[in-house]
Formats: sequence, structure tokens, C-alpha cells
Amino acid sequence: MNKITGIEWKEAIISGANNLENKKNSINALNVFPVPDGDTGSNMAMTIMAAKSELEKTEKVNDISVISKLISQNMLLGARGNSGVILSQIFKGFSKSFQDKKEVTIIDMVEAFSIAAKTAYSAVLKPVEGTILTVIRQVSEDLKEKISINYDFNELFKEVVLLARNSCDNTPNLLQVLKDVGVTDSGAEGLFAIFEGMSLYFQDKPVSVNDNNEDVKKFISDTEVYNGEFGYCTEFILDIDNPKKFNKEEITQKLEKNGSSMVIVQDDNLFKVHIHTKKPGSILNLVNSFGQFVKIKIENMTIQANNSKDNANNFNNKIKDDLNRISNIKKCGLISCNYGQGIINLAKEYGADFVVEGGQTNNPSTKDLVNAIQSVNAKTIFILPNNSNIILSAQQAATIVNDKKIVIIPTKSQAQCLSVIMSFSQENSETENQLLMKSTLKNIKYAEIAPSIKDVKINGVKIKKGEYMAVVQNKIVGTSKTYNESAKIALEKMLSIDSQIVTIIYGQDASEADAKELAIYLETNYGIETQIYSGEQKIYPYFISVE
Repeated sequence: MNKITGIEWKEAIISGANNLENKKNSINALNVFPVPDGDTGSNMAMTIMAAKSELEKTEKVNDISVISKLISQNMLLGARGNSGVILSQIFKGFSKSFQDKKEVTIIDMVEAFSIAAKTAYSAVLKPVEGTILTVIRQVSEDLKEKISINYDFNELFKEVVLLARNSCDNTPNLLQVLKDVGVTDSGAEGLFAIFEGMSLYFQDKPVSVNDNNEDVKKFISDTEVYNGEFGYCTEFILDIDNPKKFNKEEITQKLEKNGSSMVIVQDDNLFKVHIHTKKPGSILNLVNSFGQFVKIKIENMTIQANNSKDNANNFNNKIKDDLNRISNIKKCGLISCNYGQGIINLAKEYGADFVVEGGQTNNPSTKDLVNAIQSVNAKTIFILPNNSNIILSAQQAATIVNDKKIVIIPTKSQAQCLSVIMSFSQENSETENQLLMKSTLKNIKYAEIAPSIKDVKINGVKIKKGEYMAVVQNKIVGTSKTYNESAKIALEKMLSIDSQIVTIIYGQDASEADAKELAIYLETNYGIETQIYSGEQKIYPYFISVE
């Protein structure tokens, strides 16, 4: 086989997705830090499985450009964590390379690997070598030297697997922290698993999901639940002919006059719309001249209604609500990413318009963040990721939404978010909010107390399994046998003569009495004010901030 179409590409991706799904737990175990937050395998698996779920819905499509666009779009919307976002960008590169192609040759595929590497690197502000980025780059560079027109796709992907394996094995030589712990990079291993699964497909040995593998959280499908709404649920994806001349804001305004419950996503040339309307034909006619329909779904909600008159009233009321929402748009809104029901409740109480649930071990996807942005009725929306592994997903979400201004405040810990949220006000201008929140963030020192799951040495600190680590500003500064003693180590590193207040958020493994013991310690030894909250977070006994 020296040429492939969309059918072969689809099946190869499904095989790669299944192989990663089967191996995600072992990839999760490759923790650089001995904190039980290994979720790279799960993040990457959920990202590519988002594409797989859509691929399995397609009929036979020969055009590889259509299939690759579908993969790229759904991986972007399903991307979770930095590894998932980078993975989505790799396959966005393949999509860019396959644009306008019905089939690709061996030479086309070699060039596609090169574009995939460049696209992935361009998405990361400060690329780090010894990671998934290194693997895709080295594979692309070596393929150009090794592959000729005489190869078939079986031989090409065998070479891809060999090159990826060598690159993965070399990651500890490029990233010292990997060498210190004695592991290869987990993101690199995830990419290798995908390539391995794709290679097995071309060997006529496609990979299926292992039924004995641990179940993972499934994406909620696009299935609608119709609770008595009147009219038609209309969804379509439009392949825009001329994206540069396409005015999304103008089209959105026209669509809003013809329906309700609207959700719109645009990514490059793809325009996806979900809307409830009485006249679906009018909706399709509004956009028909701008491109070709890739997908159309129309379902009659009236059939499922018990009382058509009541539903008509509900429908009209919904339109009024939507019009009120448009007229009452706020200057600024705030989205916060949190986990632990206590922290979630506090974030809402202190002024977050929307809380995206998820954090360590369960990073929200780009799609989750896009949905949150679209749910907040404001011209400018601030996002608090509260986890360094969510920042890139937030940045990707910001590129998808074009009708609102998105400002990302780069919070890296749940410990930082409450103080930053309290510095936000809907009454302030965008500039005032940005200055206040960034100023607050700059003056916060933060720590996380977490248990170790293995014996290891990191940054000169010896850590034993079962001990509690004091992690200050993402750096391990010490350990202790109890979480309160570990918290004291962290506090001693953070406190200074200028410190004014300490905030302690205790999790499920700690108690209010434990937190009060720390407060007494602080008052006795430092004379500093302490605030205590129940965060109900798992894994971490304490999140601590000092201002």
C-alpha cells in the first residue's frame, strides 16, 4: 500500500486510540513528581477518544482531507491538559497537510509529519525538549532522511514506531528531572502508543480496546434531552469557503433572531451551530451561501412534547429570555477552574460567574472551557486555570471563541484562586480588573501539601513513600511524616516580615481541628492572621497561601 485515503487514515487513528486507551494506566504511572496526579495517559486518551467517537459515526469517506479535519476539530474540542492540547495540535498539523487531498502518498505523509511537528511547537510558548514535542520533531526529521518513494505505509509506520521508541528512550538525557526519577516522558510514551497502534493497523493487526482495562470517563455525547421545548433542534457543521471574509458576529446576530438555545463554535474553516428553531429551513438558508454542509441534524422536539400549547409558550418565553440576556450583557465575567466541592462553592460565593469543575487528575477539556465561555454573558471574560496543566487548554479555548475577549490570569494552584477572585468586580472595567487580579496574584505565595507514592530524590530532597511533601511554588522544599509538620515546613519558607494573612484550605484527608492547630501555631510563633476553609479536595490535605 503506497497510497491511503480517508478510510485507511480513519481506521489507523482508531487503532492508535485503542492502543493508547489500553496503555493509559501504565503511562499515568510515569510520574516525574511522586505526587499521585499522573493523568497524562488519561488526558491524551480522552483527547483522541473524542475524535474516535466521531469517526465511528461516519459512513465510508474516501476523502482524507474531510477525515483529518474531523479528527483535528474533535481532538481540539476534547483536548485535556497540556499533553492533550499538544496532541490535538499534532493532528491539526496532519489536517493542514492533508488539506484538499483525497489521498496521500508516502512522500505526502513524510511532509505531514514535518508540518505536524511545526504546528505543535508553534502552539507552545516555551517548548521543552525531552517531551512529546521532541518525539514528533525527531520522528519528522529522521523520516525525511530514511524514507523514499519505494516504501509502503506498512514499512513507513514501522519506521515511525522505531524512531519514536528511540526518541522516547532518550528523553531522560534531555530532561534532567526524568533522569533523576528514572522514567521516560509520559507524553512522549502516549504519542508512541498512538503510533504503535497505527502501525499495527497497517500490519493488518488493528488494536481493539481491552475489555479488562480500567474504565475511563466517557465524553458526554451531543445527544439532546428535550424537555417539552417547541420546534426543531437543528445542528450543522459548515465548511466555510472563504474564512477570511466570513463575518461570524454578523451571522450570529441573524441566527439569534430565528431561534434560541444557540451554541456556536468556529475553528478555522469549520462553523458549528446548535439552535432550537421553528423553521430549520430558514436557519440553513441563512448560511448555505457561505460554504458546504459537512453535517446536518434536525430533530422534531414537538413530537416529544406532552402539551403543544405549553411548549409554544415555553419557547416564546425562552426567546424573550435570550433577548434579555443580549440586552443585559455585562462588561466583565469570570470563569474559575476548581475541584473539591468546598472550593467550588467558595469560588461561586466570591464572584465567579461559572466554575469549570476539574483540576489535578481530571483536567477540563478545551470543549469544557469553550462551553463555559459561551455560558457567561459578558464582553470580556477572565479565566483562572488554577493549575499549570490547564493554562494551555484555556489558551486554545480562547482561540476558538471569537465573539468575546478572553483574558487568562495564569493562576497555577487552587491555593491562589480565592484571593484573586475577591479582587475581581463586575463593576470594574476590563483594565481595572486585569490590573487588580495580576497585582493580587503577584503578591501571593502558595503551597500544596501532598503525599508521596514512592521513594525518590527530587531537587536534592530525599522523599520516602508515605511521607507528606511540602511543595512551595511548585518546588518540593521538604517532607515530613505528618501533613501538619509538612505544612509548617512550607509556611516557614513562605512567611516574611511583610506577610499579612495566611489562608488554609483543608481537604478530605485533613480536619478542621488539624487546620486550627496550624492557625494556633501561626498566631503563637508569627502573630499572623489566619483564615480557614473546608475545600473538600481529594489527595491534598492542604492548599495554603500567604499574602
